[in-house]
Amino acid sequence: MKKKTILILSLFITALILIAGCSSSTTPTTGTIEVNSTPIGAKIYLDGADTGMATPFTIPNVGASSHVIKLDAFHYEIWEETVIVTANETTYLNPLLTYASIKYVTLQPGPAEGKDALVSSFLTESNYEGSSIIDAGNFASGTTVRSYIQFNLSSVPADARVIDADLKLYQYNSGTKNSTINLYKVTSGWQEGTLNWNSQPNYSTEAEYSTNITAGVVAWKSWDIDSFVQGWLDGTISNYGMALVNTDETTLDTFVYFHSSDYATDTTKCPKLVISYYIP
Repeated sequence: MKKKTILILSLFITALILIAGCSSSTTPTTGTIEVNSTPIGAKIYLDGADTGMATPFTIPNVGASSHVIKLDAFHYEIWEETVIVTANETTYLNPLLTYASIKYVTLQPGPAEGKDALVSSFLTESNYEGSSIIDAGNFASGTTVRSYIQFNLSSVPADARVIDADLKLYQYNSGTKNSTINLYKVTSGWQEGTLNWNSQPNYSTEAEYSTNITAGVVAWKSWDIDSFVQGWLDGTISNYGMALVNTDETTLDTFVYFHSSDYATDTTKCPKLVISYYIP
């Protein structure tokens, strides 16, 4: 009889443990957040982490506690709010995003502030710091020229989101043959006062941007360099400037002359960087 009682108690205790285990495993500990926005398409961040999704989207299995939701849409101010998630319930969000106003800045440094210089394969150790010319291509004599240019972006807010950024150079002379000038990302430092053909800085192996040059034309030429400027501002690219290199450095008489920042005769024709942006 005593053994039977012990067996019954053991079975009873086992049943209680199983019931307790089932009860705890089925108690909900998470909820969901249904995120919408006007306009739709905003990137969704949960507690600072990119979910990889955009509105509208329902975030599943969110722990029952307080969380920070951030929405980031192009050309709109960032929206951010702390929400409380209740277990087994859905929290609904549908904010109206605020359109961010466009801001404009034109950087056109003159002789005192500008940083640009040409290098020549003919005079490999010569420095052209004060030259009023930057150029790229090949002369009829076979001399190859390249140029380097860098802009100081300290007047542009570091958190700016670039809408458009254009490098503009004034073409005033050229060889007799049409050509294409590539822009490369410079990847190491250089100084205007010591730069020469032999001391050229490193630059990317692939051209980032290019513009076609028509021989004999006198006009502004433009390169759309949005990703360069955005990267320089947010720190994903080190700002060592750009290299101007002709796509074909073997064809003769493809040189192109642009005014440099040292062109004091008419500073309105110095190189300029035109940027439109917004603050998120």
